[in-house]
Amino acid sequence: MELIIVRHGTTWGNLEKRFIGMLDVELAPQGEALARRVSPTLPEVEHIYRSPLKRCRQTAELLWPGTAETVIEELRETDFGPFEGKNHQELKDDPLYLQWLANPDFSRIPVGESAQAVVERVSLGLSRVAEDAARRKLKRAAIVSHGGALMGLLSRYGRPEREYYGWMCPNCGGFRAELNPDTLELTILEDLPGDKGL
Repeated sequence: MELIIVRHGTTWGNLEKRFIGMLDVELAPQGEALARRVSPTLPEVEHIYRSPLKRCRQTAELLWPGTAETVIEELRETDFGPFEGKNHQELKDDPLYLQWLANPDFSRIPVGESAQAVVERVSLGLSRVAEDAARRKLKRAAIVSHGGALMGLLSRYGRPEREYYGWMCPNCGGFRAELNPDTLELTILEDLPGDKGL
């Protein structure tokens, strides 16, 4: 089965470089406009699997209007704990943030949900997607999720392998991939540029 894997559109948190993680924010007007511009460039899908957060719901509805959706709780974004909603300016005196800045690797962020916990969670989500898609006999479906969640997922299952940050998706960008339902490996067929291609 083919999967179109897409990160949500732009939010105010993206524009202000904030950790928005589990905050349930809406798309910014720029994010809505971006999704409308990207929509005609994407393949049609039979079903959408998405994060429960509002920005993913809005993106899914704009990218593939009228397409049936299933919410997969495990596809939500990383919980950034006390960093949630804050940006560099607001965190620049926080000792934990300064510790992380010394080696700013999301796999070692010292607050909230660990990168390994995210990988385990989104892996369960992908397994649920594969099972449901097989039951529905889908040929092509979409996943609409988040930058951190998708980096975690693809760092485990994306093929050929890339380093962690090599899986970072621009807003409304991502990958067209072939899903192996037995191993959950995702063979990348095409990078989707999202806002980088417009």
